[in-house]
Amino acid sequence: MWHAFIFRGPRRGEMCALSWPEVSLTGSWFRISAQIVEIAYRQYDEAPKQDSVRTVTLDSQTNTLWARWRVTQASEHEQWSGERAWVESNRVWTHEDGEPLHPDWISRRFNRLVELSGLPPIRLHDTRHLSATLALLGKADIKVVQERLGHSSRQITSDTYTSVLPQLMTAEAESTIAVVPRSRKQDPGQGEPSKLEDQGDAPESGPDVDDDGPDEGIRAAA
Repeated sequence: MWHAFIFRGPRRGEMCALSWPEVSLTGSWFRISAQIVEIAYRQYDEAPKQDSVRTVTLDSQTNTLWARWRVTQASEHEQWSGERAWVESNRVWTHEDGEPLHPDWISRRFNRLVELSGLPPIRLHDTRHLSATLALLGKADIKVVQERLGHSSRQITSDTYTSVLPQLMTAEAESTIAVVPRSRKQDPGQGEPSKLEDQGDAPESGPDVDDDGPDEGIRAAA
C-alpha cells in the first residue's frame, strides 16, 4: 500500500474505498471511482469529483506487490472463516479480519513508520507530491501526471510543482539541442597538421650529427 502511495499518488480516501472489482492485475490498472470521507472519525462513502474519477496504470513493481498482497489477504480470509467472523467488504486494503482500513488509522500508521525509520517527519499527503515530483523529474508529460493525480486542470499541476519546472525546462532545452549534431570547428589560421608534427620531432641524420652521443643542449634520457 505504501509503495502505491509513493509511486502512484492516490489520495488517502481513494485508497480506503478501493475494491478488488476496480483492480485489474492482468491489465495493470486500477480505477478510482469512490472515496471515503472521515468526519469526527465516522466514515462516509462519497463520490469523488468528476475530474477525480480516473483509471491509474500500475507499474510492474506495484503490480507485483499487489498480487502478493492479494494472496496474503486470501490466506487471512481462510484463517478467519472458521470460528472467527471474516468481514466481507471486498476492499483491497483491510485488517487481518477483513475490516476495511480507517483513513485515520492509515495516517497514524504512516506517521509511526516514518518515526521508526528516522526520516524527517512528513505527512501521508506529502507522498502524493513526491509521486508527482518523481514522475516529472523522470520526464513524464505534465498532462499525464495531471490525469493520474486527478487534478481538474493542467494549470493546477503546473502551479503546484513549479519548483520542479525549472529543472524540466533545462532538461528540455538540452535534449532539444542534442537532436541536431554539431561538427567541431577548426580554429582559423590552423592548417592541416604537417607530417612531421604527426610523427613528432625526430632528430635529423647527416654529417652534423654526432652518432657517439646526444647533441649539445639535448639532455640524454635517464
